[in-house]
Amino acid sequence: MVGAVPAGLPAFRLPVFPLEQLGPFLGAAAAVALVGFTSSIVTARAFAAKNHYEIDVDRELVGLGVAQLAAVLSQSFPVAGTDSRTVASDAAGGRTQMTAFVAAAAIAIVLLFFTAPLRYVPVAALGAVLIKSAISLIDVAAFRDILRIDRREFLLALVTVLGVLWFDAIQAVLIAVVLALIRFIQVAARPEVELLGAQPGLRGFHDLRVYPSARTPPGIVLFRFIGPLTFFNAGYFRERLLAAADAAGPGLRAVVVDVRNFSTHEDATVVFMLVELRHQLESRGVALALAGKLHMIEHWLSKHRFTAEG
Repeated sequence: MVGAVPAGLPAFRLPVFPLEQLGPFLGAAAAVALVGFTSSIVTARAFAAKNHYEIDVDRELVGLGVAQLAAVLSQSFPVAGTDSRTVASDAAGGRTQMTAFVAAAAIAIVLLFFTAPLRYVPVAALGAVLIKSAISLIDVAAFRDILRIDRREFLLALVTVLGVLWFDAIQAVLIAVVLALIRFIQVAARPEVELLGAQPGLRGFHDLRVYPSARTPPGIVLFRFIGPLTFFNAGYFRERLLAAADAAGPGLRAVVVDVRNFSTHEDATVVFMLVELRHQLESRGVALALAGKLHMIEHWLSKHRFTAEG
């Protein structure tokens, strides 16, 4: 049985804790905040997709923050949009924010007048509610779709699920976040590179791997870097561009880089790399040209008192 449940509403007061424990408290609070944020936003997006409506993540976080402040002042547990309560609410027909007000009012009435009967509720009954909610959240089809799209994404999802079972929710989410960041850095550090050519019957220039019959203008390499150019992938960019220039042979006169995917973020490492790369190509008699953001490049040169020559 659940046992005795304290009656009455919570008392509002400022929290008190020893200042020497501030460090450990901040670490634990950061972990709880991460799990609360992840649980709330994932749940909100999942049910928004299920019921065909949109959510504003910024407003969700503002509401979550206000609820956390109320929890602090009332000595309550940290607040999060949990899957189990949301599933129960959705199954009961809840569709608007009024559902939360009704639930809060019902809880207040129970705390004031009906805590005595709660002592006889079997714990197994509460477990059954959670199991039913959890089963309804398992989406095998989504896992199959993730596997078809990207095996690494599937492994990341699988590690997260198994991590919750093997460790606990906080550690599993932290592991998943670290793995996702590592994968993001890996992708950002080694973006796709395309060599472009003109395909008869199609406008513009296209990837030679997709259109093997496309032709590059004589003496020119058209180079596209699919990703932001920043300090940690500047060396990779230079290496791939020089490799493309070498493969073009002695008749190469110019390398044209499509910079439409480049970020407008100013990175000194990138600037120095481009200047060095231009000098290196000029020593071979090859010009380096940037195409796609002419006005942005001119504005940047004027702002930093550079000229097109250096």
